[in-house]
Amino acid sequence: MKLGLTAPLAGALSPSTAEASPKSELKQLPANPYAPDTLPYFGARTALVLGGGLAGMSAALELAERGYAVTLREKGSVLGGRLATPRLHTSQGEFNVEHGLHMWFDNYHNFKDIRNRLGINHHFRDYEEVFTMYRDYKPEILKSEPPIYPLNLANLLMKSPNMNLFSAFKQLKMMPPILGYNHDKVWGQFDDITFDEWAGKNVSKAFYDLYLAPAASVTLNDPKKISAAEMIHFMHMYFMGQPKAMCREITVQDHATAVLNPWRDRLLDLGVDIQLDRAVPGLRFAEGRALGEINSTEVFDHVVCSLDIPGLKFVLGNSVSLDETSASAVKDLQSQAVALDVAPPYKVIRLWFDKQADPSRYDILETPQHKPINVVAQFHLMEEESHLWAKETGGSIMELHLYSNWELAGLSDEQIFPAVRNTFLEILPEMWDANVLDYTVGSYHNFTSFECGQAAIRPMADTAKKMGISNMGLAGDWVHTAYPSALMERAVSTGREAANLVLYSDKIKAAPVTMTSNYGPGII
Repeated sequence: MKLGLTAPLAGALSPSTAEASPKSELKQLPANPYAPDTLPYFGARTALVLGGGLAGMSAALELAERGYAVTLREKGSVLGGRLATPRLHTSQGEFNVEHGLHMWFDNYHNFKDIRNRLGINHHFRDYEEVFTMYRDYKPEILKSEPPIYPLNLANLLMKSPNMNLFSAFKQLKMMPPILGYNHDKVWGQFDDITFDEWAGKNVSKAFYDLYLAPAASVTLNDPKKISAAEMIHFMHMYFMGQPKAMCREITVQDHATAVLNPWRDRLLDLGVDIQLDRAVPGLRFAEGRALGEINSTEVFDHVVCSLDIPGLKFVLGNSVSLDETSASAVKDLQSQAVALDVAPPYKVIRLWFDKQADPSRYDILETPQHKPINVVAQFHLMEEESHLWAKETGGSIMELHLYSNWELAGLSDEQIFPAVRNTFLEILPEMWDANVLDYTVGSYHNFTSFECGQAAIRPMADTAKKMGISNMGLAGDWVHTAYPSALMERAVSTGREAANLVLYSDKIKAAPVTMTSNYGPGII
C-alpha cells in the first residue's frame, strides 16, 4: 500500500493558507485561525506520546502549551532520540556525551521557532566553513557565504583548489533537476535509480568525489545505494533551496545543556508527565481508535507515535485489536511499517587524549576518503565543558564518526579504536605519540534508510488516520512531508504536524508550520 505520497495533511499548504517571505520560505497558517488557542479546561483532553526524540518532544510541546494532559514515554534514560546526550562517568570526570556531532541549518525553520520559544539562541554560533580532507585531492573549504544567489556552484568552483569555473560546464547535466527542483515530482522521476548511477551520468568523477560523495556519506546511508531523489532533495534543502541554505550553526554547549534540558524543563513546567526508561510494549485498538498500552486499562484521547523505525515495528507488531474494523487498519499500518528500512549500523567514538593536535587544525574535519572514519570532531575546540577540561589538562577530546560499516559492527568497544587508529593517524599524524586516557563508544542501528523505493512507502503524519485509526498521528524523520524537510528538521516538523491533527480534531487553533519552498530557484 503506497499511501505516503498521496495523503495530504489536514490544512495542507494551499494558496489560501500560505504566505511567501523574502527568503523563499512558506508558512502554512492554521486552517482554523478563529478557533480557541487553548482547551477551555486544562487537562480536559489527554494525549500519549510514544518516544522522546525531537519528534515526540515537538508534539508534546505544542499540545501541552494548548492545555492537553500529555504523557510522554521514552525507553531510554534521557530525552533526545538521536540527539540524546547522557551524562557519562569517565576516568577524566563526568561529561555530557552526545549521540554524535550535529549541525543546524538555516532551513531548520520549525526548530528555530522552538529555539526562540525556549530562549536558547545564545547556545548557538555560526559555523561558516566546512573543511574536507581527501587522499586523492587537495583539501577543500566549503563556505556558507554564496555570491549572487543561486550561483552557489560557481562560487564553490571558483574557490576550489582542485577545480575551476570552466569545470561547471561538465556539471551542467546535473543542474536542471536541482535548479528546477520540484518537490512533488522528484520522487517519481529519480527514486528508482541510485545516486551513484545518476551522478555517474551527469557529473565528473572529481566533482562527485569532492562534493557529492561527502554529502551522501553524512546521511549515514550507503552512498552506493542511496536514492538519487533523496540526494537531489538534500541538495535543495542544504545547498540551493534559498539564499542561506548553506548556512549552518553548531552549539557552544553540549546538546543537553544547549537544547534538551531547557526543552525538558519547559515540558515539565507545562505539566507533561515524562516517563523515562519506559518502553511501550504495544498498543490496544478498538472502534478505530488507539486506546493505550496493552495489558492496561488506561485510555487516552489521542496518541502520537514518534518512535524510530525499529521501535515503530516493535510496538505495532505487539499491538492488539479488539474489533475487526481496528484489526484491518492496524494490519495495514503494520504492513507499511515492516516495509520501512534502516540504514547500515554506525558507531561514534569519543576519545580523551593527553595532548592536542596542531592548533591550526579545523575543529571539524570531514574525511570521506578515509573510511571507516567519516568525520573527526575536536570537541574541546567547540563545547565549553570539553574546552575547560582541555584547558586544565592540556589534553583533547575528539570524536570519530564511523558510518555505514558492517565490519566494525561486530567489534567490541575495546577493539574499535585499535581498528581505526592507523587511519586516524593518517588524518592527524601529530597525534602518533598521544595516549588515550579514556573513551566511550556509541553503537547504533536505527537510522532511517534513504535507499531507492523507501520514499514511495513512507507514511505521512496523517496516514494512520486515513487508514482508519482516527486519533493517531505519526512523527519522525521517517515520515514523509509535502514540502522539503530532512533529518532533525523533519522530526520537529512532523511532530508539529501530528500535534495539529489533534488540534484540528478538537477544534483548537493549529500551530503554523514553516517550510522551505517546494521549488528550486530556476534557471537565470
